[in-house]
Amino acid sequence: MQKTNRYLIALVAALGLIPIVLDSTIVTVALTPIRTALQADVNTAQWIVTGYILANAATVAIGGYLASRFGRKRMFILGIALFTLGSALCGFAPDIGWLIAFRVFQGIGGGLLLPIGPALAFDAFPKEERARASGLIGVPILLAPVFGPILGGYLNDALGWHSIFFINLPVGVLAIAAALAVLPRDDAEAATTARFDYIGVVLSTLGIAAILYGITLVTHTNPATATAANPSGDLYGWGYWPVWALFGGGAVVLGIFALYELRFSHDPALDLRQLKRRDFLVSNLVSWTAVLVTYGLLVLMPLYFEAVRSPRLSAQDTGLAMVPLGLGTLAGTIFAAALYRAIGPRLVTLVGVAISSVSAWLLAHTIQPTANAGQLLAAVQSQAAIPDVAGPEALRWLLFLVGFGFVTIGIAVQTLALEALTGEALAKASSLVISTKLIFSSVGVAIITSIFEAQARSRGTTLVTQVITLVGGPTGGTGSVGALQAQLATQAGAYAIQNIFWLIFFGSFVLLALALFLPGRNRDAAPAVQPEASSGQGSVAIGA
Repeated sequence: MQKTNRYLIALVAALGLIPIVLDSTIVTVALTPIRTALQADVNTAQWIVTGYILANAATVAIGGYLASRFGRKRMFILGIALFTLGSALCGFAPDIGWLIAFRVFQGIGGGLLLPIGPALAFDAFPKEERARASGLIGVPILLAPVFGPILGGYLNDALGWHSIFFINLPVGVLAIAAALAVLPRDDAEAATTARFDYIGVVLSTLGIAAILYGITLVTHTNPATATAANPSGDLYGWGYWPVWALFGGGAVVLGIFALYELRFSHDPALDLRQLKRRDFLVSNLVSWTAVLVTYGLLVLMPLYFEAVRSPRLSAQDTGLAMVPLGLGTLAGTIFAAALYRAIGPRLVTLVGVAISSVSAWLLAHTIQPTANAGQLLAAVQSQAAIPDVAGPEALRWLLFLVGFGFVTIGIAVQTLALEALTGEALAKASSLVISTKLIFSSVGVAIITSIFEAQARSRGTTLVTQVITLVGGPTGGTGSVGALQAQLATQAGAYAIQNIFWLIFFGSFVLLALALFLPGRNRDAAPAVQPEASSGQGSVAIGA
């Protein structure tokens, strides 16, 4: 295989993945217009996002397994085709029910692609160049969440909400054509005769879906709490018993799945045996901790610009404000891919952790309240201006550092986890890496969202109480509190976000400790792990 072909394969894999990742964020900015147009309530509309994520997660767990059974190229093209068809159906959806159903269909296609794309790119490169493959496949994936809100906001404003789905059609057609022309042919002697792991597929799908659905309930609104004073209602939060019932039930099912795959399955859907390899286990522990601690920033910062800071930014302007984060991911990808082989995964990861820690510390000092209750009241009474909380200009370089640090960690640990694998083992390990990362990132987003909601409400209540006390009681303070409503929300939100950045800062020390267990540059490389030729059942030889 020529060297140029390796890069073409990686670029085609990335092209297929771009709309999949993009669609997880591009839809969020159009939820309100969709809900209005289709006359749906907030909880129902949230299923447009939730259904897609659940379908992604349930399918990604077996994407690598299906690719090893029926061929990567076939399943990659099938995934693109299903996703593209689902996108078209979403654009023509006549009501909210059909739109949710078509989003699930779309998510199934996307879930097939998520593990196969990285496996295609990694297998095209020799071990010593796999950091480059990780960089090539990582750039569009990491930039998509940043530019998704920009594109979604523009398309919605210019062409209507249907266009955010139709934009996937030309990309999908191009990706299918490129895959047919560039990707290597599937091995005609692939092990398609092995018994399909129905039990493992069902157990992994049910377990992952239950956990992620339980987590999404945390950030759903409880309609029973909506009142005239609080029309938006309260979130279900972590105290909602179905959250823990689903989480616990899913964990039990995944425990049974793990026991079955390790003790009884001859050809497991998810190859948990890879966790016996130290490099694979430690790199995944670092990856899980990183997304758990920091992934919520992709939700938190748009929330800050659109709902906390005054003046509020539009969805399109928010996307533009997030561009520095995207540029940071690009720079971090180049850095990690270039230096991974030279200085080793431990030092690359430690650099990323250090930058992430510093950026969280700086953000905690930059995003902070600018007035207390007395200052707010005095400003309203004297019609004086209240200092604005930090805006896009003040956060530009800090967002760049966030993106740089986060992607540097991700590139290093993903490369370490997968670089020793080839063939079927690589495809299955890729599924395991992505499905577990999806679970931990979802948990991180739910935790940060619920903390923000609780902190902002608590601080807002405290400020209102203090203002009422200062003006002489509820009757005398009613008018002042009404005039202060927007600023109270801004100050309370800034307080909540500042506290979250402090939590991220201290959480980075756990990440730092885990990173110390990663191998350094001088450690002898482990041999490539391949399926055992003699078994015929897809088991793997665990590298030393």
